[in-house]
Order: sequence, then C-alpha cells, then structure tokens
Amino acid sequence: MPFWYFFKVPSLPSEVTHQSNQVEVKKYLAEEGDPLKKGTPIILIENYWAVMVLQAAGNGVLGKTFFKSGTSVKIGDPVAIIHADGDDIPYNREYQILEIVKRKREKIH
Repeated sequence: MPFWYFFKVPSLPSEVTHQSNQVEVKKYLAEEGDPLKKGTPIILIENYWAVMVLQAAGNGVLGKTFFKSGTSVKIGDPVAIIHADGDDIPYNREYQILEIVKRKREKIH
C-alpha cells in the first residue's frame, strides 16, 4: 500500500459541538496493522455533549495511532495514519464517518 493519509477528528455536528473545540480520546477500537473497510470503528471520542465513534470511510490498514486514552485533542488534529491503495483513498469527502453513540446532554436552542 504505497499511499497514506491522516485520519483526523472531524468538525462535529452542531448538536454535539462544544465551546472548547476539543474531544477526549477514550480508546482506539482498532489496533495498528488491522485491515479497515468502510464503517470499521477506529476510535472512541467524547466531549461534554456526547460519546462518538470515528469509523473508516474507505479501505486500508491502520498504520499508526498517536494518542493514549484520556488525551484531549482539538478538532482537526490527526489521531492516526491510514495506509491505502490510491483507489481506496476517500477523495473529495471526509476520511472518517462520525457516529454519535451516546448523548450525554441535550442542547436547548
């Protein structure tokens, strides 16, 4: 797999966006070297409003993870490297799929 890309924390939907613009890495759900397919859960993150899972948006291999559980990271920070063939890189779309798995609080609009 000659190509790679950074797997980053995406912008969050407004219903779970927090004023600190940070999330906490709870744990990696995949290990370095694991094969990835679209929808493979990679990392569990959390903020004041919700617990979320970031999933792969394409095929590849989890090359490197960067943080330990409990580390706070900013939106847009890379949290892993994904190795992929050129045809498997999700061009012109997000490199990750965000799933809200638990809402901790509801925003009042």
